[in-house]
Amino acid sequence: MDTLLHTPTSMAKRPCSFPSSPSPSPNPNMNNQLDNLLRTFLNLADSPSLSIDHSFEHLLESSPCDADKSLLIDRALKLGSLLLEAGKRSARKRSSVHNSLTWALPPDLTIKVLSMLDTQSLCYAAATCSMFYKCAMDPLCYANIDLTTVVPKVNNAVVSTMIQRAGKALLSLKLGIVPGPIMSRGSCQPMVYGIQNAVEVSNFSWNDKKTRQGKESSILSRSCLNPLSGDSGAAGAVLRGLHLYNIERIDNTSLCGALSACPSLLDLEIIGLHVELRQTLVSVSMNCPLIERLFFESSKTGRDDSLKSPTCVELVNNCPNLTSLALRGFKLYDYKLRILVKVRQQSSSV
Repeated sequence: MDTLLHTPTSMAKRPCSFPSSPSPSPNPNMNNQLDNLLRTFLNLADSPSLSIDHSFEHLLESSPCDADKSLLIDRALKLGSLLLEAGKRSARKRSSVHNSLTWALPPDLTIKVLSMLDTQSLCYAAATCSMFYKCAMDPLCYANIDLTTVVPKVNNAVVSTMIQRAGKALLSLKLGIVPGPIMSRGSCQPMVYGIQNAVEVSNFSWNDKKTRQGKESSILSRSCLNPLSGDSGAAGAVLRGLHLYNIERIDNTSLCGALSACPSLLDLEIIGLHVELRQTLVSVSMNCPLIERLFFESSKTGRDDSLKSPTCVELVNNCPNLTSLALRGFKLYDYKLRILVKVRQQSSSV
């Protein structure tokens, strides 16, 4: 018994190793036969559809059992699907080759042209053919990302994809919901806008059958700016402009985290966010010393009185390049304004 249990390792069986047989080389004759068969099959497209229907029905009737009939139907559907996809792929390839031959501009100039398009037009151009798609993947095409919409239809995944495509070439980023064309800098019309207002104005209605999760997937969350600090902050390092409109879920923590990743920021516009003025200005003072323009409109008109005198002093001292400052809808006392007015000595507008 012990002998049976303790078999010497030298007697252990090893898996038999067979010499690997080379993969069969394609048979030219078989390929020719398949090509001829496919050519004959495609010629049936010129036949009346009624005759093909009759032939297929006759083939089904000649099958002995229901299982065989179901198998024939499945094979017909599969073959039709394969031919459809092959036809689409070939059409796309031909279109791409045609475009590359007839398109007058070299790739570098094509990228330059595409970089002048707005973000939505760029996505449309990239969907036309593979040549434009390859050119549209260049980071320069995403240097200025504008994902502002009238209704909530941009989610975190879209923002993350765009920022990743831009990488270190990202110069400006605009996100959120706007009621219409973005107002000019000198306009006095408030832009504070809620998701509910946007839905009503645009006659937009969610499908009643959609779950809450489906609705949430089209709304930017508090983490929508996280890609700016990803990859060691590469995307936010050279960002010059950041405009955020009515993104209700961004809070102080998420906004300050995004600003900490943008040391080169020159233009900051915040409208309708549920963030405190004091914490935002503290973050700007600490992280954005090159800031030139700051536009901040409160979502709680007249109710935010969090600004403190030391914060005003830090903003004036730490941001010497600030040439335009607008704070709308905030409760500011005279002594705080006097401190901020010091900016006027080097500012063109306050």
